[in-house]
This record gives sequence, C-alpha cells and structure tokens, in this order.
Amino acid sequence: MAVPEHITIQVLAQALNIYVQYSPISSRAYESDSGMRCILLDSRLPPMKQRLDFLHELCHVLRHAGNQLIMPDFFIKAQEIDAEKFVLYASMPYFMINLQQLPEDYNQTIQQLSGTFGVPKEMAKTRFDQILRREYEGELTSGVFNHKSSFSGNQQHIEFSDKTKIFAFYDPHSTFEGPDQLIISLDYETLTTQYELLIPREERFKEIDWEVLKDLAVEPTISGDIICFDGQLTLQIHRLVFRYGFSKSTFVVHMRDVEQIIETDQRLIQRFN
Repeated sequence: MAVPEHITIQVLAQALNIYVQYSPISSRAYESDSGMRCILLDSRLPPMKQRLDFLHELCHVLRHAGNQLIMPDFFIKAQEIDAEKFVLYASMPYFMINLQQLPEDYNQTIQQLSGTFGVPKEMAKTRFDQILRREYEGELTSGVFNHKSSFSGNQQHIEFSDKTKIFAFYDPHSTFEGPDQLIISLDYETLTTQYELLIPREERFKEIDWEVLKDLAVEPTISGDIICFDGQLTLQIHRLVFRYGFSKSTFVVHMRDVEQIIETDQRLIQRFN
C-alpha cells in the first residue's frame, strides 16, 4: 500500500518511466528526440523544493501538451494553475491523510501533516483547510448540516435581520472569479408569500467568512431551484417550500452551477435573436 514515504522523486520517476536530470537552471519538463519524457530539476534548490518542483513538472508531463515558449499567455496561466493544484493533491493525497491519526488541535494537525508529507506548513494548512471545506460542502449537498468542527477556534455567529439577505462566500484558495457560494436567508414574509426571488447579478453582496459559515444551518439548492431567463437570475422559492416546508429559510447556491445556467440562457438568447 502506498504511504507518504513513497512520494519521492526516485519512486515516482521509476514508476512513470520519467528520466530526471539535475542542472543549475530553473526546473522544467521536456520530451527528448527519442520520445523519452524528461524532467530537469534545479540542482541549486533544497531537497523539499526539488520534490515540489518535480511534482509541478510531472503535471505538465502527464496532463499538458504544447510548448510554453510559443503558447499564448492565457494558456500558460491555465497550465500553471492546474500544475499548482496538482502539487497540492499529489504531495498530500486525501486517502493518505484519511489514514492518519490526526490530533484534535488544528495547529498540531498542520504540524503533523507538514512533517509526515514533507511539505511547508503553509502548504499543509492550505490542503487541510481545503479538505475541511470539501467535507462541509458534502454535508450541504446531502442536506444534513449541523456541523461543529473540532478544529474551529472561537465560534462566531451571525444574526439575520427581519429582511431577506444574500451573503457571498469567497474561498481564498479557489481560482473561481467572484464568490464560490451565495448564502440566501429568506425572511418569513418572503418565504411565505413570494413565488421567486430576483438575485441581482451585478451586486456585490456582503461577504461572509468561513468561521461564520461553518456555524449556519443551511439547506442545499438543486437543479431547477435557480433559473435564468432573458438575463434575469431568480431563486424559485415555491420549489424550496414544496421540498422543505416553511421550517427552512437559509439556502446555499453554488456559483459554478449558476455560471452554467447563465451560459445556457445566453446561448438561447443568441439562438433566437
């Protein structure tokens, strides 16, 4: 069974049939004239940075095509973002983290992950925070959310006014432009009397941070709860009431789903105009 000690340059290069060279120049990946896949690592770097550079270049070898020397800047940027994500996953695979006996203290957990996987503490923190968020989102999707994380510090609470409010959550580690989720809290009158709620597309909603968001009881929205018609984005309150009754009033909307809905609406507008 694979263990963190197997995530080394030697083991991975041998398993994937990749030739590794060391030279005092910046790290890069290339393919030789004979078709051999090669990674050149900067010999001036410390071992930890060489291993992370190797994983970065490995992503280019396995997932990307083209010569960045002649590639448009936006293609290069997309490949580099993908490679940085790959390093995060490859250096600390979820199944290996899941096998760890992690302490309840958040800072001790970061320290242990950093030492076990041989990565900087900031990188271990980024990966662990990412896993906590993904677990949280999974609970949202299941519709059963009553999360009290043992890794949270002082809990913050938010009190909603008697008016409908929309909050935005910005994931600090996401590459998505704009908020990753909208949290919509409906007041009783809106919930019980309105058929749908207009969501202003150009408005910048008040930001809600992770510590506050963890402590909220929210329900997920699903396909059909959000629609976009002729450029107007609306939350279908009547569908939520049908599904949850009047006992639920706060809902999460994932902006990646909204982006797809808007794109579909725009294609329809172009088709029929």
